[in-house]
Amino acid sequence: MKGNSSPQGPFPAQRAAALPRRPPCGANRNKESESMPPNPTAGPDPALVFSEHEVLCRTPLAESGELLDRMVRLLAERDPAIDPQAALRAVLDREAEAPVFLAPGVAMPHARLEGLERTLAAVATSEGGVRFPGAEGPARLVVLVLAPVHEPAGYLRVAAGVARRLQDPAFLDEVVRRDTPAAVRDFFLRGAAELPEFVCAADIMERPSAVLRETDSVKDAIDLIVRTGRTEIPVVDKEGALVGEASADEVLGLCIPDYLLWMEDLSVFSNFEPFATLLRKEASTWMADILSDDYASVKVDQPAIAVAEALARKDAGVCYVLDGDKLAGVVTLPHFLNKVFRD
Repeated sequence: MKGNSSPQGPFPAQRAAALPRRPPCGANRNKESESMPPNPTAGPDPALVFSEHEVLCRTPLAESGELLDRMVRLLAERDPAIDPQAALRAVLDREAEAPVFLAPGVAMPHARLEGLERTLAAVATSEGGVRFPGAEGPARLVVLVLAPVHEPAGYLRVAAGVARRLQDPAFLDEVVRRDTPAAVRDFFLRGAAELPEFVCAADIMERPSAVLRETDSVKDAIDLIVRTGRTEIPVVDKEGALVGEASADEVLGLCIPDYLLWMEDLSVFSNFEPFATLLRKEASTWMADILSDDYASVKVDQPAIAVAEALARKDAGVCYVLDGDKLAGVVTLPHFLNKVFRD
């Protein structure tokens, strides 16, 4: 595996997901694609994910534990395969790792359950807000998702549908104003709220937190690698377009070029002379000396499975997600595995 980028901690205090403004994935399919068999990851119609019965409108409950217990019981009434106590325990265990907020004020607790055959959701709105331990602020909209353990796309597709609805800045205020479960459901599922046809790269990416400019020096690259713990850093131009990748491997290669590796014994450099040479000139060594164009990348609207393909083909630890030629996000291998197998 090329490099070993560490994510920003697997369970930060509060995680947020955001999507670029763009058409829903699959919206620009051509006629040939329309004649293809249905996508195997396509899930239920939104009307089957939750009904009026699973909506708690303007709930007075202010603590997440009490609210989640009530929401799980609503879903257990709909599907007898759900054991309320086991389901609640799974949700709370997942929340103990980190409360998942799609945006400020919008929480999406979730769990994968054995024996469940379909993805189900319950929705609660709150004017005063619901407190989640470890979250930066209260939630005014809570979407609880229970998904089959064998269906990685179930929760992700619901999360993607909600996140796209949140691209309308007025959505949260508008949905909280609705005063009946029917009104909440109708507004929530209107238009863009339909579940996406498939999970896209943009649905699972993280915003890039460590980025270098092509005008930076090797010193800047080393500083960022050391500070973030990431071994691969994207490099962009002044317009934000991805131009390459700077990696710890390339920095090491500057210190120990290939011809030195032909030597059977490097102990003659016991005082790290090659590293000392770089230290003397790192501030004046430009990014071009360690820039690589051999990296994994996909477009924002490609299916998420393309991320796995890109990572495997390039033997990479990180895949860059591009909107046109601009860097929109990153998906590290640990983050991808978490999304597919654990999230």
